[in-house]
Amino acid sequence: MASDQKFKLLRRLLRAIGLSEKSADEIVNTIVNMLAGEGKSDKKDTDEFPYFLNKNFITPAELNFLSVLRQVVGNQIVICTKVSLGDLFTTKKGDYSQYTTYMNKIRRKHVDFLLCDSATMRPLVGIELDDKSHEREDRKERDKFVDGVFKASGLPLLHIPVKRSYIPSELTDQLAPYLNIVIPTPTSISEPKPISTQQIAKVAESPKCPKCGSEMVLRTAKSGANAGNQFWGCANFPTCRAMSPYAG
Repeated sequence: MASDQKFKLLRRLLRAIGLSEKSADEIVNTIVNMLAGEGKSDKKDTDEFPYFLNKNFITPAELNFLSVLRQVVGNQIVICTKVSLGDLFTTKKGDYSQYTTYMNKIRRKHVDFLLCDSATMRPLVGIELDDKSHEREDRKERDKFVDGVFKASGLPLLHIPVKRSYIPSELTDQLAPYLNIVIPTPTSISEPKPISTQQIAKVAESPKCPKCGSEMVLRTAKSGANAGNQFWGCANFPTCRAMSPYAG
């Protein structure tokens, strides 16, 4: 019973210095296991490193957003993913115990995306991709705290809801005020040009989209190596970006 009280006191001390309840429990459990004689040197060396590669370093939703984000900012901005707040921010508290307390509050938290100047790597704006988990009360508290950290440091933080697809021009408008560059609207496809009488029959027989089954529209490439050439593009662009060659 006395030992239980000591562990309760230890948990309170760990929470007081900024550790989460889960982290405090892990530390207490480790101590209990050590006292019980577990984890002795008779284990193989490989047991000391029970790690494996997390293939889903970023979620499919984050990867989908990242592909559009790359189109918007191009090579002028460096996109960093899952940046620890402990690496991004620090505290001016001089007392070591206070410094440790404040740093522990942010070390286990991260921001989904951080956009930095490509020349200096100076952080320009953070992005949080909000899915349904952000509707939970504990996530709301976490987001409120993270928002406060960014605001106190003077670094902007955008919250963007998760979507199946994103309109690049809308994302451009959201990011432009925070980036010291001119961001062109990412589009390499012009509006369909009028077609000749000889082409009407061919256009009437437009193919079906190989991805979503919609009708395909005759379009003309506006820029790039194929500028001026016509091709079949899905009518659901930009939701569907399927293309097929046009032999006109």
